[in-house]
Amino acid sequence: MWIVLWVALVAVSVIFLVAVGFRVFRRGMRTLGEFGEAMDRLEMNVPPDDGVTTSALGVPGIAVPAVFSAPRDVRVAREQAKTGRLDDRRSRRVRKRVLRGQPQLLQDMPHL
Repeated sequence: MWIVLWVALVAVSVIFLVAVGFRVFRRGMRTLGEFGEAMDRLEMNVPPDDGVTTSALGVPGIAVPAVFSAPRDVRVAREQAKTGRLDDRRSRRVRKRVLRGQPQLLQDMPHL
């Protein structure tokens, strides 16, 4: 009697594990299929590498995310933006000092 009981328990356990394994396999395959579709959609949206700023839809003038740009281009753009911010800050500081009648700092005079 014990042998029959244990055989039945093992058989039910094996059937349950096979069913769960099959279900996990099907969900995994579905997930991989959706991942493949997402990759196909992303490949269609990769911007061309011609140096022209365009969006994923091909509209010029809209910035391309830095993720899709070359690291060298991102570094150059960052340095240019940093230099521009420093120049803007310097010009605002000079303008404020002129309005207040204060003397200018030598570091704010680029021609010296």
